[in-house]
Parts: sequence; C-alpha cells; structure tokens
Amino acid sequence: MGVIKKITTCIGAVVVGAAIVAVLYGAVPGIPAVLSSSSKSTDTQVIHAMEQTKEVSLLRLGITGIKSKENKSHFFNMEIPGTERAQFIQYSFDAKLGFDGKDVVIEPASDNTYDITIPEFKFIGYDHPEYRTVVDQNGALSFGTPQIDTANMINEILSDKARSEYVEKNRDILEDQAESFYTSIVRSVSPDAKLNFIFKQAEED
Repeated sequence: MGVIKKITTCIGAVVVGAAIVAVLYGAVPGIPAVLSSSSKSTDTQVIHAMEQTKEVSLLRLGITGIKSKENKSHFFNMEIPGTERAQFIQYSFDAKLGFDGKDVVIEPASDNTYDITIPEFKFIGYDHPEYRTVVDQNGALSFGTPQIDTANMINEILSDKARSEYVEKNRDILEDQAESFYTSIVRSVSPDAKLNFIFKQAEED
C-alpha cells in the first residue's frame, strides 16, 4: 500500500504542476495568460529553376574605392554646426565585363569575308565583394540629423548607373578583346578569313 500511495502522490503532483503551467500560459478558458512563449523561425530555400547562359567574360576589373556620405541639419539655408553625420565606406570587388554569346551573329559578307555583330557590352557580375566602414562620425548635436543608410550606400556602389560607367570606360579594351576572341576562333577553321566587326551599343533614352 505504501508504494501505491507514493505513486498516487507523484501522479497528483504532476497533475497539479500541469494545471499551474496551463493557467500561467492561458490554456484554461477565461483565465488570461501570465507568461508568454517565444518562437524561432527558419527560412529554407530550394532552387526550383536553373538556366544555362552563354555569357562571354572579356575583362575582369579589380575595383577598390571609398564612398562617402554626409548629412547636416539646416536652419533655413544656414548649416547648423555640430549637426553633421559622416560615413566613409571602403569597398573592393572583382567586376566581370562582357556580353551574351548567344546574341552574336556571324554572316558571310563576300568570298571568305564575314561580318560579326557583337551585342551590347554589359556588366556580367562580380566576385569577392568586401565593404568596411572606415569612418563613422557624429557631431555633438547630430541627434536631429537623419541617420546615414549604410545599405543604400552599398547599393549605390553597384547601381545600374555605376555598372554602365564601368562598361563605357573600358569599351575600347572590350572591343579589342572581342575581336581577338572571335578572330582566333574563326581563323582556327579558316586561316585566311577576313572579318568585319560590328559593335552594338545601348540605345540612348
């Protein structure tokens, strides 16, 4: 009988404990929760589509620079001393420039002469990006000045405008590389072939 009594006592303790937990977390209707629980979520990604591309990378650029941003507060048109916020970000990455090889058109022009049309050059991608804040300065009265958006500064480094500028600054080299690339291919088959290159450019708005 002593053993049964101990078992009964243990079961009773477990029931009472469960009832207390239920009350604390609001599991009993009509009784508000005293404690709350936290949860953790995860994000699992699955690649559901894959497309093979034929991009030709002609040039790799090692880019290093410093981008700065400064905000100040004004009283009408006058700057208020001590309200400035400044941030300097040092960045580096390897940029890849080239074109879509599937859009290249090779057509015979005359006897053993071919016209090769190269599509618009573009910023294909980049590798090894690194960003580091080297200066983050806030004036004594900067509490009323808008915070500097670091993420937006990083996005501006690789904006569409910046990518186009990399292409335009290196257009001569890209054209030379494209000519060398296709000349070696065609002349490996027809050593005496003559080639005329036509380079397409982006249409201006």
